[in-house]
Amino acid sequence: MIWATPASCDDLPPGEVHLWRVHLLQPSAVIQRCRALLAPDETARADRFYFDKDRNRFTIARAMLKTVLGNYLKIQPQQVQFIYGPQEKPDLRPEINPRCFKFNLSHSGEYALLAVTPGLEVGIDIEQFRPDFGTQEIAQRFFSAQESRILCALSEEQKVEAFFKCWTRKEAFVKALGGGLSIPLDSFDVAFSPGTHPALLRVAKDQQETTRWAVYDLDAPSGYAAALIVEGQRHTLKFWEWSQENLLIE
Repeated sequence: MIWATPASCDDLPPGEVHLWRVHLLQPSAVIQRCRALLAPDETARADRFYFDKDRNRFTIARAMLKTVLGNYLKIQPQQVQFIYGPQEKPDLRPEINPRCFKFNLSHSGEYALLAVTPGLEVGIDIEQFRPDFGTQEIAQRFFSAQESRILCALSEEQKVEAFFKCWTRKEAFVKALGGGLSIPLDSFDVAFSPGTHPALLRVAKDQQETTRWAVYDLDAPSGYAAALIVEGQRHTLKFWEWSQENLLIE
């Protein structure tokens, strides 16, 4: 998959998912332009970060979200407004979203990913590899028994990448459902071992859920894993690189 810079990208037909990627280390001039797009509550949220790097990364990711959604909605980024579900999952206000666009945003380390699609629930996750976190002990605590056994059987060289492939697929599913911490990570299984096609294998609450979702492994920068889960099957995925040229400020 190639992440391209779009000349124009405001058409998003049914069954298509657009993935946007941004590098979160940007010049100060770009950060200031991004900050100008944030609503007062978003600026306050950014300012709660203690470190400049975290504040800046939140600002850039949020600006990508608002410029991209504004493009599809054909409104200015400052007009993009959100509502939040019981687990704080954001959604667009219905009055500005006649096509029922769904979206999900994730960021880790130096990158953020955004997924947008009309009318389908979607979850995306990116994680930077952390060998101290991607351990068998963490897997035994959070993964299902079957997933933990699969991870344990892998070689030491394979374990960190496999761990984060599993983690991102599980997080993407939880985010697609909008359940947050109310959905235990050991209540469902995903396929993640090397050479295995990504899939949702088991959902304890309702086994029919496995046929409701499609799981995609995304091309991530070196040292990262990323995954996408979308309601339905046989989607068309397009990959776009976000840059300061996408800032739609008149």
